[in-house]
Amino acid sequence: MSAHERVTRASELLPSELAAVLREAHESLARQSVPGVFVHWILAAVVLTTSSVSRARPWGIAAAAVWMVAVGVARLAVVRSFSSAYSSSPARWLQRFRGGLLVSSVTWGIGGAVLIGAGEFDRESWLVLLTLAGISAAGIASLAGDVGLLRVHIACLLAPTFATGLVFMPGSARLVVGFAVVVGAYAAFLWVQGGYASQSFFGALVNSKLLERHAAQLDAARLESLQASRAKSEFLANMSHEIRTPMTAVLGYAELLLDPSLGASDRISHLQTLRRNGEHLMSLVNDILDVSKIEAGKMTVERIATSPSQVIFDVASLMRARALEKKLAFEVDFAGPFPETVAGDPTRFKQIMVNLVGNAIKFTASGTVRILARCDACDSEAPSLSIEVSDTGIGMTPAQMQTLFSPFTQADASTTRTFGGSGLGLMISKRLAHLLGGDVTVESAPGKGSVFRLTLPTGPLGGIRMVQPHDEGGRDALPAATTTRLDLPHPCRVLLAEDGYDNQALITNFLVKAGATVKVVPDGSEAVAEANAAAAAGDPFDVVLMDMQMPVLDGYGATSKLRLMGYAGPIVALTASAMSEDRERCEAAGCDEYLTKPVNRAKLVETVARLSAKGRQSSAPLVSTMRDDEDVKGIVGQFALALPERSSAMLRAYEASDVETLRRLAHQLTGSAGAYGFPAITDAARAVERAVSDRLDDPSLQDHLHELATLCRRARP
Repeated sequence: MSAHERVTRASELLPSELAAVLREAHESLARQSVPGVFVHWILAAVVLTTSSVSRARPWGIAAAAVWMVAVGVARLAVVRSFSSAYSSSPARWLQRFRGGLLVSSVTWGIGGAVLIGAGEFDRESWLVLLTLAGISAAGIASLAGDVGLLRVHIACLLAPTFATGLVFMPGSARLVVGFAVVVGAYAAFLWVQGGYASQSFFGALVNSKLLERHAAQLDAARLESLQASRAKSEFLANMSHEIRTPMTAVLGYAELLLDPSLGASDRISHLQTLRRNGEHLMSLVNDILDVSKIEAGKMTVERIATSPSQVIFDVASLMRARALEKKLAFEVDFAGPFPETVAGDPTRFKQIMVNLVGNAIKFTASGTVRILARCDACDSEAPSLSIEVSDTGIGMTPAQMQTLFSPFTQADASTTRTFGGSGLGLMISKRLAHLLGGDVTVESAPGKGSVFRLTLPTGPLGGIRMVQPHDEGGRDALPAATTTRLDLPHPCRVLLAEDGYDNQALITNFLVKAGATVKVVPDGSEAVAEANAAAAAGDPFDVVLMDMQMPVLDGYGATSKLRLMGYAGPIVALTASAMSEDRERCEAAGCDEYLTKPVNRAKLVETVARLSAKGRQSSAPLVSTMRDDEDVKGIVGQFALALPERSSAMLRAYEASDVETLRRLAHQLTGSAGAYGFPAITDAARAVERAVSDRLDDPSLQDHLHELATLCRRARP
């Protein structure tokens, strides 16, 4: 491992891991030095008893031996103090260790050189020289943790010997030079090898730490995976129960309806049961779709003027009947003045509140469910709404609250069995609150109930009137449902492309009762033929309803084919897929609107009525003024084909409240449409751009956008 690689690998370590590596390196210095200290004493005894110099100068050699033993004892004391001294002051311990080693190395280097020179390179001198070589070589292993100290150690040991050989060695110059070359080469070898040893040593320590971290991460991931798998298994089992329960009611009551002797009141009661259970199934599917959108980052929220008090009253009106069924007191209070409007998403706000209030009612057997709303820091730069939903229900333990907002979980298995539910509502509520810039928190204790607190930023309140909301009337039940009959303009001809018999019958029934004439075809190929034949006969369909999953030719292919053939009438996508990418795909194919299954009757009739009225106003193709220019016909055609997708992108930007993107796309279309021979599209795009800049209200901006989208759908080269 090179020095660069070592630095790169070390940079991957956390500060705590790097500190652990340094400690292990210094601990290795201490541990590896213990044998060296004892070797010093043994070698000192050998020199004292075998060198001829010791016989010539006994007192000097004895003093030197005592000195070496003392140095060894001091070094041993420093080494043995590692555990206690390093913990209190690593720098001070390292300073002492380096000082002791330096004194020892200098002692051996200078002492060895003196012994060699005084002995005039006799056999004992060569023994000393080999001893110095062995000590310097052993330093590579024992001092690999500090390459700088290792090289100082080698220099202190061999430099005096090198100098002594040059100055005092007897014999020819060739012999002296040869001795110097051998000692120098040996020192250079140890110098380089020490660097490699140090790099390998630190590389091993760094790799060890990284492996430890990866092992810990893998273990944590394994546990998390097991927990997620267990949670999802429990969720699937729970969902199976949640789906089978209403499905049992749907199938059972549907079978009861087949009884010809059933009375009118029983029939109505059974139908109400069917509808109630069907709506429950739909809410489960919507929860799962919301989770999928949130996890995929596809969930979007609006930023429009919203009356928070009205949303709270709507939720209270919706949920009060459930509370009264369980004989619970239900209260709504406002603490102090409340902003009349705030910038937010009323649909998502209501969804959060319904989840929180619904949970409070579900987990409360007796007592009170209360909504308390207030405006915090109204006069500051960051005002916020705080809505508390409190209950006197079963409460939760701290352990249960830790997993409360995790997907696919409830408080525990017994709660799931006792109270039911998908375990997704609170997770969705918290994520939606985050998307709105707020949060959902909880306080609870077993047997004492819970308080869920929703906080949401309001945006600037300058110029917003502060009011004291009145109670929604203390109603004890929901008002009687009223049905508004929607009628289609007469005559209204609809082409329905749908391969499912039940859906054919249901949608046809809805439209015929609203006053339409419906032609049904079972696949996309027949839809293309029927739509073009009607247009060629001068009696086009007012609206085409296109199922996107059909045999022979699916709805995407059929819609694209109609648009390429110049069909300009309204086409509405019908699909069971409700993800944002599915809507984008439908719009890219050329659909004007998008309806999800199961089809909502009121939404279906309203959409057909609106599009048929617009289609009658302008259904002729919008042809480029450059249609006769052969040189540009090709690029004009490409521009015209891309216009539906560009208008769809603007609609998506509007729905996501992405004002800058909407302004940019409108500006681009303003500058380019006229150049390709579509001045009407230029004017419509300029109107959208001006509406965005002037901050017109949403209905006005939406009208401009739909007008632009209609022109883009009609555009032909």
